[in-house]
Amino acid sequence: MTIPPPPPLVEPPPLVELVETPAPSTPLIEPVETPPPLVEPVETAFEHFTVPSNVGPLSAYGVRAPAPKKGTVIFVHGFTGSKEDFRLLLPRVAALGWDAVAYTQRGHAGSVAPTGAENYTLDQLAADAANHALGFFEHCGGELIHIVGHSLGGLVARQAVLLRPDLFASLTMLCSGPGGDDPTYRAKDADYVREHGLVALFDREVRGREPKADDGFVRERFAASSADAYLAGVDILQSAPDTTAEVVAIGVPTLVAHGDADDAWPIADQRDMAERLGAAYVVIPNAGHLPNIDNPDFTAQSLSDFWTSTS
Repeated sequence: MTIPPPPPLVEPPPLVELVETPAPSTPLIEPVETPPPLVEPVETAFEHFTVPSNVGPLSAYGVRAPAPKKGTVIFVHGFTGSKEDFRLLLPRVAALGWDAVAYTQRGHAGSVAPTGAENYTLDQLAADAANHALGFFEHCGGELIHIVGHSLGGLVARQAVLLRPDLFASLTMLCSGPGGDDPTYRAKDADYVREHGLVALFDREVRGREPKADDGFVRERFAASSADAYLAGVDILQSAPDTTAEVVAIGVPTLVAHGDADDAWPIADQRDMAERLGAAYVVIPNAGHLPNIDNPDFTAQSLSDFWTSTS
């Protein structure tokens, strides 16, 4: 028996036309089961809802803060991820006083997946994030929204802030960098996906290594995601422009944070970006590229301290 989801956190937000996007040519991707927690989560109740976009619904969930809340935060996942990447962080952030919401970007498991890599440009992904923020901004009576982007999601969140700086209280780049400057990044993986598909890529990557607790979930997520979204993500990571100067110009409070053992985005690049931004800078101990999973308590507290400092 399927248990009906609880009521949404907000009414479906109105759209702001930020980019032209063609109508979807594929239906909503089937959602996948929530993965088992890698560490014991805080006891909580997630509220599931959908967020409208110009191409169809995006899967989302969130956790309410106890009253009185301090503010609202939107989390944007990274390359090949989903909202479940923040399953350990959301309840901890909520316990610290913030309404915390994560959504799954277009083309990833559980959200709409239009056909064609042209439907997954950085501006289109950023428009989805800005539309999401607009819904909360209007629902909360003009309250500015904090946004956190992890890895590729950092580029998306940053572009959303540049598209609609009037909506955001702060920007956090979590294990993310200034832009793409390597045209060879994952080029061979992209060719492999074109020929064999996403599941075959996952199977190749895990072959010969020790199994991980969430391998089954991640494989299912690959199976339920769009190869076009993957290929477009590779292109963004190869060639996204460095818009650090533009972020400085709009003056939004910014935090750059990463794990002390982040091996996916060069730490030196992240530190340099923080210096050029004049941003707050936090190194999260005992964490790699996923501090939201590796060390969610320290990550949540660091984020909360930063958001509090901006008010």
